[in-house]
Amino acid sequence: MSLCEHALNARLPLPSSTTPVYKEECTQCFDDQDMAEGVDVCLTCFNGGCPGSPYNHAHQHSMKSGHHLALNIRRVAKSASEADERRPAKLTKLEIKEETDGDKYEYMTFVRCWGCAGGAKVESGLENIEPTVQAVIHAVEASKGQEIKAWAEEVTACEHFDSLEQKPVEGFGLDKLHQCSSCDKQENLWMCLSCGHVGCGRRQYDGSGGNNHAVEHFHSTGHKVSIKLGTITPEGTADAYCYVCDDNRMDPQLSTHLQAFHINVAAQQKTEKSIAELQLEQNLRFDFSMTTADGTDLVPVAGPGLTGLRNLGNSCYLASVMQCVFSIDRFRDRYFPTASDHFATCTQQRPAQCVLCQLHKLANGLWSGRYAELERDADGNVGHQRGISPTHFKTAIAKDHYEFSTMRQQDAFEFLQHLTKQVDIVERAVAGGAQNPTKVLDFTMEERLQCSECKKVRYKMQPANSVSMPVIKRLIDGAQEDSVQQAFAPVGLAECLELMTGEETIEGYSCPCCQHPTVATKSTRFATFPKVLAVQVRRFELVNWVPQKLAIPVQVPQGNVDLGPYHGSGAQPGEELLPEDEPADAPASEQQEQQ
Repeated sequence: MSLCEHALNARLPLPSSTTPVYKEECTQCFDDQDMAEGVDVCLTCFNGGCPGSPYNHAHQHSMKSGHHLALNIRRVAKSASEADERRPAKLTKLEIKEETDGDKYEYMTFVRCWGCAGGAKVESGLENIEPTVQAVIHAVEASKGQEIKAWAEEVTACEHFDSLEQKPVEGFGLDKLHQCSSCDKQENLWMCLSCGHVGCGRRQYDGSGGNNHAVEHFHSTGHKVSIKLGTITPEGTADAYCYVCDDNRMDPQLSTHLQAFHINVAAQQKTEKSIAELQLEQNLRFDFSMTTADGTDLVPVAGPGLTGLRNLGNSCYLASVMQCVFSIDRFRDRYFPTASDHFATCTQQRPAQCVLCQLHKLANGLWSGRYAELERDADGNVGHQRGISPTHFKTAIAKDHYEFSTMRQQDAFEFLQHLTKQVDIVERAVAGGAQNPTKVLDFTMEERLQCSECKKVRYKMQPANSVSMPVIKRLIDGAQEDSVQQAFAPVGLAECLELMTGEETIEGYSCPCCQHPTVATKSTRFATFPKVLAVQVRRFELVNWVPQKLAIPVQVPQGNVDLGPYHGSGAQPGEELLPEDEPADAPASEQQEQQ
């Protein structure tokens, strides 16, 4: 280790509770803190980068930004003899068991300087560096912070935090805040906001956790509200609980309430996980089945193009769409081999917030094969691959979207439409969209409308990048229409295409030539064809105004699909065209309302 001028003269910022800190995974590839080289966290902007070959994104970030100091974090799992490696089932909030990372992992950290040769290690404990180092160590990983916001219930205030009578209990002191006043517990401590009593949390269903001393204090004194020590942030937030409401609450006057006990909120640093963080961990520990519908174990696979995406919690829609998208040559060729070119020229300070950076990262994760190696247990038995978590990609692509930024279930087709729109936006900013891979989905639909009386026609061309097709509802022989488990016969893709491109009748059409309501026919066919056709099959119907999915199998032929039979013919010799100055297909009643 050495002392260098970069470390001695450094004036580093402290991350707040809202500052994104990328400390678990590189923001430009899927190398993470569990790998041999760990992750380097920039101590200036808190970007995460891999410090080793083949990518060395940490060094590239330093050279590009001039931020030389980084904290290297490496995590090593403890052996079974050192930690309980049980995999719990998905739990509810009432069953949350606080299990610290220290119970499962050993963390190794050191500060390095990329401004010195080879990224030399820096002597630890420097007064100008150590506060930022400790803040990074205790910070919530940026991607988890976003997920916590999405998973967490809406926490509100209640009247029991108003007009609190506060009087510190006899013998209260700041030195008493590190241990339960009734036992030796030093984690998951709750301080009463009425008297300052410190008690441990509730005992869990399996006997673990605290000893109930915080809730017992409420029963013996009637003091209604408390806050969780270790979750207080300089911004004036903390986990709060109301025992009368028996629920998590928000204390809008936290700073004022803590002043009664001489606790300065601005000087606090968060050191423990919040309730929302614990809930997220329990949800993500859910063991998704690795079996097929008939109970057969899935066969482990590995290699380029065979990398799996981990479920982030209700993210199946994203995984299915992105696996399909990156199986398309144009998408793979655009983002997989050219990542280093984009990273070198990207102007975003935080790659995790750049949609193009995350598309390159995801393509590399899926197609490099680096993250698709099969894991082995202690006995050498081959298991399933580790896969990759598309957390940074999801955050970037779903930024500010009121649905996709949440952890709720979503429609895959709607996400595909959102994805193509966002990719088109960012690609237009790069050489005018010359390399835009979404063009492989583009085509034009031809809409033909004909009046049944004057026989005149109108053609409209509509750009599109997907089609939404109806499906034929056909019960198998012997199935009951109103049975709980309806059994539907399979339908072919060709049948759906025929239904979509067939003629439909429009009653009450106001023909601009006939000048009175008539009947018209309308059909929609392909004017041009895409390289790849994205299809949504509409398998929902309203039952008592409630959407219900119909389990109708749609059979898609192997190989290329011939769309020739569904090609529009365009205006034909001898056809007379309707004028374009009025709505083409609005019924007469609608036109009268418009007038």
